[in-house]
Amino acid sequence: MRARNRGLSLVELMVGVTLALITIVVVMQVLTVYEARKRTATVANDATIGASVGMHMIAREVRMAGAGLTLPTGFACGPGINIYHGAATVSDGAPLAPLRIIDGAAGPDRIHVLRSDADFSVAPATIVQNMAAPDGPVTVNGSLGLAEGDLSLVGSAEGVQRCTLMQLSNDPEPTGSGWRLRHASGGAFPYNPAAPALAFSNPVSYEVGDVVVNLGRLGLRAFGVICSDGDVPAAANSCDLASWDAIAGPADPALAEADSITPQVVNLQAQYGVAPAGSQTVNEWVSATGATWAAPTAADQARIKAVRVAIVTRGNLEREVVSPASLVLWDEGLVTEQAMALTDAERRYRYKVLRVVVPIINVIWAGV
Repeated sequence: MRARNRGLSLVELMVGVTLALITIVVVMQVLTVYEARKRTATVANDATIGASVGMHMIAREVRMAGAGLTLPTGFACGPGINIYHGAATVSDGAPLAPLRIIDGAAGPDRIHVLRSDADFSVAPATIVQNMAAPDGPVTVNGSLGLAEGDLSLVGSAEGVQRCTLMQLSNDPEPTGSGWRLRHASGGAFPYNPAAPALAFSNPVSYEVGDVVVNLGRLGLRAFGVICSDGDVPAAANSCDLASWDAIAGPADPALAEADSITPQVVNLQAQYGVAPAGSQTVNEWVSATGATWAAPTAADQARIKAVRVAIVTRGNLEREVVSPASLVLWDEGLVTEQAMALTDAERRYRYKVLRVVVPIINVIWAGV
């Protein structure tokens, strides 16, 4: 009798296919979970690194606040400062603020930093010839490394004169007695008013012995959180930590009008570290609110010795709630605790909170 060749039966084939499908489903589930966790970890790590870089940049600027604006006897501009830009007066003798926190109410705060970024240094030059008028040229004993377009701060050596922020309209011109600094008005030089007497209540003509500091081109730098839709951070938008020129730029810039530092930052909160008058030791942390700290006077500005900052970053959207109802920014468990409340939609993201305390070293070193 001949032997018959037999293959797989239909039942065996179906069993094999079923086992293969089960194996594929299990493997796909494992890969999906792994990929989701990998993506969550990667995005969270990237956001933390980016926020650390952003925090470093803010800390560096805050630490340098006031460079070129202080004297051994205190602030360079005790009676205030005149600042003009474009077609508007920005400051008509308001107190000089090396650093200012703008309270964001229900949204993120903003930080404004004024300092020199001149490569040459912030050592002042001395005026060697009286100015003929507030819009006349300034003659000093050194060029300070200044160039056309640079900003300069002009005031008294003792800090008892109202200061003026000027923009050079030419490179310094050598004269027999020093260097002539011109600050003519015009479209290319928006910091110089055509009629100082109309722009300021007290336009100043500076005299021999007064000083000029090279501020470079930095102006007044602002740091804050800007979202894609121009609104406050929420579950439905994306936001970046950004910086911009607080004088020349828009007061409330769109993301395209600012320099993005790092993405996925949804909050920035800051407080002043203040010391008693005449002391350098911080004994209180205060928000930039209320009659005193929303717009500090010159005397209160001198009490600000440090700033503490908290940045909150956000990771990927998850399928379920993965975060608590609120995030503690600082002082957990104390009466001064500050927290960030999250909506149910926002709780489907993972967050990281970064904190830093930064001394304002130029103010401290100057013994203000």
